[in-house]
Amino acid sequence: MQGPAGGGLPQGIDGYEQMVNTFAEQAKTFWRSQGPQGQPMVHGVEAWAQMQRAFISWARQNQGAGSSGP
Repeated sequence: MQGPAGGGLPQGIDGYEQMVNTFAEQAKTFWRSQGPQGQPMVHGVEAWAQMQRAFISWARQNQGAGSSGP
């Protein structure tokens, strides 16, 4: 599967990982600026980021496993 820039899956995974990390850091910075009321959201964002990182790890381990395609 090719993306719009012609990059294959590894570039897509790397780009997605960068997007997840950037979003998580910016979201946590915002919620921290809200004081103690934002702390539960900081934890929620971190939990979401950890789930995404687990998916990224799984995708890297399994890339090419079913790529015999049409």
